[in-house]
Amino acid sequence: TTSAQIWLETDRPSEVRVLYWQEPRLQYRTSINGVVERGEAAVSTAATAPHTGIIQLEGLKPGWLIYYELEVDGRPIRPATPQVFSLMPPDRQVGTKRQPADISVAITSCTYPARVPVQPIWDQIGAYRPDAHLLIGDNNYMPNRPEAYETDKETVAFVMPRYHRFLRDIPGLKSLLATTPSYGIWDDHDYGPNNSDRTFRWRELTLDLFKRYYPNPSAGLSNVPGIFTKFQIADAEFFLLDDRYHRDPNEAPDRKTMFGAAQLEWLRNGLASSQATFKIIVNGNSMLVDRHGSGEYWANFGNERDEFLRWLFDNKITGVVFVAGDWHVGTLSRLHRPEDGYPLYELLTSNSAVRLAPGSPEYGQGHYRFHQFVGPEYLGFNFGLVKLRGARGARTISLEIIDSQGEVRSGLTLKESDLTPGWTG
Repeated sequence: TTSAQIWLETDRPSEVRVLYWQEPRLQYRTSINGVVERGEAAVSTAATAPHTGIIQLEGLKPGWLIYYELEVDGRPIRPATPQVFSLMPPDRQVGTKRQPADISVAITSCTYPARVPVQPIWDQIGAYRPDAHLLIGDNNYMPNRPEAYETDKETVAFVMPRYHRFLRDIPGLKSLLATTPSYGIWDDHDYGPNNSDRTFRWRELTLDLFKRYYPNPSAGLSNVPGIFTKFQIADAEFFLLDDRYHRDPNEAPDRKTMFGAAQLEWLRNGLASSQATFKIIVNGNSMLVDRHGSGEYWANFGNERDEFLRWLFDNKITGVVFVAGDWHVGTLSRLHRPEDGYPLYELLTSNSAVRLAPGSPEYGQGHYRFHQFVGPEYLGFNFGLVKLRGARGARTISLEIIDSQGEVRSGLTLKESDLTPGWTG
């Protein structure tokens, strides 16, 4: 609500200056009589390629619009994108009470620029004007086969950052990133080859490059490498996970972990201390669906998932919702077992721009091996939208799958009381 980071990349080490001004935003009515204010900030981009940098803006006005321009080595830059964004919405004043803001967050995964160079989904996300955007894995597609990486480090270090960079050149997405607070995690295709894990030869290199291109609030812990991070918007706290760096190989007969003990301890500590109404756990792979031995999913790794869910309910953690990607469909799933305190829901959004099979139906069969799915599998291009609405104590969370024409293909609205041990059905 009062600060921002502007990420950038230059062709060579450069001195970059941002000139910005703040404009009162009528929408939130907290700044209706404010006066436009100017400011500037600067950064030196990295001396070694990729030449990325982050400019930190501090002391901004809650709820205001921020317009900005860039100068690189003293030369004004005029990119073909809007250069304005909103700060996170502040709490609302309703009578004598402060109420959490109504917010929306867009979610995408599975974007393949080489296969789908013209991608309609980004214009629809922009039209919904979300408060934030999460790229939750397979944001771009690096080489699929492990053999492609059996080369020297210099070649891998040359190629990998360009996949991240070319993603940002997609029309529509480029404007979305320039105007919308964005966060990102990886799945296999932006970590390395298909179904890759902790044994990937270049995992240290790919970790370093990902952190350069995704300026999240944090990346792992000082003693636990990875890209997992967390942040809060209004009364929703988001926990973004890393399902690759510590993952046992899928084919290992004794596979036990998708996330690693240290990351799960971080997650448990964060959930236990969170005061947010909704705790949204985000991962590149499904966390709730059990496909009974087929494909990548959390239940396929020993007892790790079930032990975590047992801890969740033993400690009466409320308001938990899951978000996932990877499967090239958009759908909603539900897991409620007799021992669980309340039903768990997962918004699975994928295929923002991977493929549309010629002549294929719009809808799949649902999770035909998982009887608790909620709604069909939509096979077309789609993104997810999470919306929070209502007064404190009576908040709702809506989970939606939206297609490339802006139409809601699947949706579910839950009351905060639906995600508590007092749930009555």
